[in-house]
Amino acid sequence: MKSIKKNSLWIGLLALTAVVTTSCDTYNYTDDLQRLGKRVEILEEMTLKANNELTALSEIMAVIQANGYITSVIENEDGTTTISFNTGKTFTLRSGRIGKDGKDGEEYTMLISVAQDTDGKWYWTSNGEWLLDVYGQKMPAGAVDGQNGLSASENSAIVPQVRINPDTRNWEISTDGGNTWSDTGVCADGKDGKDGLDGEDDIFKQILTSEDGTTLTFILRDGRTFTVRWLK
Repeated sequence: MKSIKKNSLWIGLLALTAVVTTSCDTYNYTDDLQRLGKRVEILEEMTLKANNELTALSEIMAVIQANGYITSVIENEDGTTTISFNTGKTFTLRSGRIGKDGKDGEEYTMLISVAQDTDGKWYWTSNGEWLLDVYGQKMPAGAVDGQNGLSASENSAIVPQVRINPDTRNWEISTDGGNTWSDTGVCADGKDGKDGLDGEDDIFKQILTSEDGTTLTFILRDGRTFTVRWLK
């Protein structure tokens, strides 16, 4: 009986060793950690880019409402465009780049834009609905008073902020300067774990210069178009 038990124990140990050996051969912890690190970098880049574009769109709306203009346009080697306004603000935007994950990026990226209400003023929207502040009021896009010539930041208009929840991977939005956040229910990962970073996930779909070089037209991803004077 002792011999049988001893043999059974050795057989069990050999089986366990085989399982562990097989698992180590098929699962590379280093590769998985590297993928996780890259994933975090991508999500952080998506968040930074989105907030930069929201600030830029707010500034563009302030310039339009104040009858302002663009002072400089520089096309960079990496495909981005650096734009300066007469308000002193400068932004670098990426436009028109549609990668292999374009469809997934478009379907799984929160769509923030602006729309004009019946009062003639422009307000922020989220996925086609008015974006409301903590008091339930529509949020003005750009300067609160478009006639004073001040930029959005100088005129205390609140620009919505976004972030990606590290646990749920959903986009969250803040309408009070980052004090509180609301889950939008929109996943930042996209289908099959794709992030959409290389897809059509920019707020600005395209930036076009007129043939005579006197205006710059911003085309948003929802199809809205804004044209700003360019005084060189």
